Amino acid sequence: MSLISSLKKVVRKFFTKKNSPELLLNYIHKNRGLLWENIETFRNQLSKIDGAVEHSTDEMQESFPVIHDLKDGLYTREIFMPKGSLVVSFIHKQNHPSFFLEGEMSILTDAGEVKKIKAPMKVMTETGTQRVAYMHEDCKWVCVYRTDQTEIKKAQKDVYTLNYKDLPELVINKKKLLCQD
Repeated sequence: MSLISSLKKVVRKFFTKKNSPELLLNYIHKNRGLLWENIETFRNQLSKIDGAVEHSTDEMQESFPVIHDLKDGLYTREIFMPKGSLVVSFIHKQNHPSFFLEGEMSILTDAGEVKKIKAPMKVMTETGTQRVAYMHEDCKWVCVYRTDQTEIKKAQKDVYTLNYKDLPELVINKKKLLCQD
């Protein structure tokens, strides 16, 4: 069984007629603290399911091909996400433009709401943003970051994280207020 088939199997386990992607994603934010903590709990639950794929692994590259480009202070990261997949993004450490080039997905917003979006569109991603997304169609997303790094791995550490505590305190406090609204 291919990894894509395994991922589809994982998604089918979560998404039945009674449990649509929107219902599952809405469950993550129920005024229970910071959205990042809830997403981390959700990500940990997903990682235990057979067929789940972790960031920065050969399995991820096979199922979710990522193209990296680093030149003249710009790091560009393009990812393909197949229809039926569920993705938990990194936490972005800087404001930057993103380009949703192809497809349709439902995303969990920073305010804990689920929003369906369709390509093409430009998205200004803010520091601290982390997305949970369900792909209704094959999707392609591109992020453009500024960095002084000259190696991909170092650039990645410069622009995103999985630990919200790596963010400036001002950003953390702003997100706390957003989650309490």
